[in-house]
Amino acid sequence: MMRETTDPDGRTATVPTIDHTGGVTLINSFVVPVGREDEFQARWTEASGYFRAQPGYLSLRLHRAISPDAHYRFVNVARWESLEAFQAAHGTEEFRRVVGAPGWEAFPSSPALYEVVVEHEAPQPSHV
Repeated sequence: MMRETTDPDGRTATVPTIDHTGGVTLINSFVVPVGREDEFQARWTEASGYFRAQPGYLSLRLHRAISPDAHYRFVNVARWESLEAFQAAHGTEEFRRVVGAPGWEAFPSSPALYEVVVEHEAPQPSHV
């Protein structure tokens, strides 16, 4: 069961207990109270600067729910080159400082790691 946390020690996903090779995707779902979206996005934008500068970082997307009854109103999807790169970026004192900054306690999150098992993309239109 996913846990919601505001504790800086819990703001990173648990790692697999089996060997893993290849990339990993962090999916981190956030509870954001109505009316505090701008505050959350400002904090997320600041924190994302740390991750974008880390070795092994590949991409980052922040999704906002448009379903009015969504429990997790924002979902962060970050791709990492490897499990080791993810762990290195999430194991620093700077990481703890960033995710433990005052104000983050208002936005509990549920981080988990995933791997891609199936991928489909729409065909690109041909240009004549």
